[in-house]
Amino acid sequence: MNSQRELGRNGIMQSMRKILTTRMAWLCLTAAVLLRGFNAIAAGGAQGPALPTSSISQLVKNMAWNELQASEHPAHYYRYIQRAISSDGSRTTEEIATRYGRVSRLIEVNGHRPDPQQIEKDEQLLARIATDTQFQKARLKDQQSEQLRRDNVIEDMPDAFIYTYAGRDANGAIMLKFRPAPDFSPSSRQSLVLEGMAGEMWIDPSSQRMVKVDGTLIRDVTIGWGFLARLRTGGRFLLEQAKDADGTWQQILLSVRFDGTEFIFKPLHIHETLVRCCFERVPDDLTIPEAVHMLQPSTALPNGWQSKLDDILKSSGLH
Repeated sequence: MNSQRELGRNGIMQSMRKILTTRMAWLCLTAAVLLRGFNAIAAGGAQGPALPTSSISQLVKNMAWNELQASEHPAHYYRYIQRAISSDGSRTTEEIATRYGRVSRLIEVNGHRPDPQQIEKDEQLLARIATDTQFQKARLKDQQSEQLRRDNVIEDMPDAFIYTYAGRDANGAIMLKFRPAPDFSPSSRQSLVLEGMAGEMWIDPSSQRMVKVDGTLIRDVTIGWGFLARLRTGGRFLLEQAKDADGTWQQILLSVRFDGTEFIFKPLHIHETLVRCCFERVPDDLTIPEAVHMLQPSTALPNGWQSKLDDILKSSGLH
């Protein structure tokens, strides 16, 4: 039962992460529709005129398409610092993403340097990752499954909600309010949570990429991702992305806070946050052994990475 519960926890968190499958129908969008939608989106001043419903719908579809494409076909790969925060504390890692999967080195636990036992365990894991090709393939498969769960949610966003124009923020991002669409039929188990969610979304008008989505459960939602759970009203999902100097969009914040019950009566509390900073491009053909070698403890970490992570949390209101 504990393993089922842990699987469920991971499934819910993982369902909110990155992108593999797409809808081939979107390839058939006509040039006239795309041009009309883009021109309407790009027009106007800082606040901009209200967008017609058809343009809003096209904007959200384009955003979802772009997010899915960026995840399925990354332009480049990066190393970065990531802090995972949960009710059990925090773990900070230096991570490297490659076309063969991600690898990471533990650099902090609850704000402190790892103890000798934690360091030894981490080094043993990295040694196995570097030399065991079957282990590498298994890890890649798990990471791809994790990505697919998030992609399923992104793919359903255009149909899951009714969107209304809410203006533009100080940076020119288009703000949309959303509420559940009454006729929405989730295409995956991961998207069930969208049925009871309302909130706001920000989209960059030039790249048509998601800047931020902040959703709150406005009614209880029952899900069944390998276990039965009911998420209570008030749960929150927050995702933020930012554009690097090279024009690549990176996820910098993911926060999930859901409470409810599992197996009908057991309390369920999912309070997890991922925050990332300090993205640095690595060779696109980097192998897993090469990535592990780059994670040697002697490698200098980016300057000011602690304060950069703290600043992202603070600006999101989660600090």
